[in-house]
Amino acid sequence: MSSSDKMTQPSQRVLFLAEVITLSAALVAGCMGGPGVQGTFERTFNVNGPVELEVATGSGNVHVAPGSAGEVRIRGEIHARGWSDDNAREKLSSVQSNPPVSQDNNLIRIGATGMSLDNVSIDYTVTVPANTAFHDRSGSGDVDVTGIQGPANFTAGSGDINATGIGGDVQATAGSGTVEISSVQGQTQVTTGSGDIVVRDTKGAVRTHTGSGNIEIREPNDNVVADTGSGDVTVSGAHADLRAHTGSGGISIDGNPGTSNYWDLHASSGDVTLHIPSNASFRLYARSSSGDIDTQVPIVMEGTTSKHELRARIGDGKARVEIETSSGNITLH
Repeated sequence: MSSSDKMTQPSQRVLFLAEVITLSAALVAGCMGGPGVQGTFERTFNVNGPVELEVATGSGNVHVAPGSAGEVRIRGEIHARGWSDDNAREKLSSVQSNPPVSQDNNLIRIGATGMSLDNVSIDYTVTVPANTAFHDRSGSGDVDVTGIQGPANFTAGSGDINATGIGGDVQATAGSGTVEISSVQGQTQVTTGSGDIVVRDTKGAVRTHTGSGNIEIREPNDNVVADTGSGDVTVSGAHADLRAHTGSGGISIDGNPGTSNYWDLHASSGDVTLHIPSNASFRLYARSSSGDIDTQVPIVMEGTTSKHELRARIGDGKARVEIETSSGNITLH
């Protein structure tokens, strides 16, 4: 899958998950007990040209959306706790007077300023020029980014990630939580330890991997890789190269491979279902160690076949599709 070679391999990204989850636990462990107070702060930074936004939070949600050209607006909603009311208010006042945000020309940083944020969490709402690149490293909390040029890079310990309308590439690594990516013009790569992955309407290649969780990919316009240790894989609107593997779960594919494309569908334990149009054209190899193979489309048999193994041609046989499952049925509609 040459069009996705520029992306980092998913197996390399998995190595960061343990570190990220540990960071998450360490950062939020102190946020417990004691009286609590809330407050806000707002800051505006003037910028000129493409913006880089770096976010590093221990706990709290982050929402980024496009706003006016030439400025970055940040609103923080502060939740502070202390061993007494006075102590909690002191923490709140300290953050309001000196919030963890900074500017270095067109580089805007949120969090990770070196100040102590014990028992303090901050939810950020940020508006940026459309021509903004985004980098996030969060412990716990949801991150939502929409409508920027990108690229957008996410690393989260626990919390959901949502990226919509990104003009460049998107990379997301999460320990636990759902990752949803949609309307991306570049390539998409998502790796989670445990959590579902949903990718919709992407222009570039898509590469996804989860240790345990479901993967759903809709209307991809380039090559797709979908791997899960335990969970279902569902792909609709596929036409380029496709690899879908699951350790324990089913695979459902709806699409039509192009004339020179290859589909590799493998389930260790689960059913594999392939929905194709009447004009589909590919050579098929299907094998189930202990399951039935049911073809409900016109085929031309090729070579030796049996109850658990089938070689056949659909249409002109220009593409190639291989389907294997150890224990499960194979069905073509």
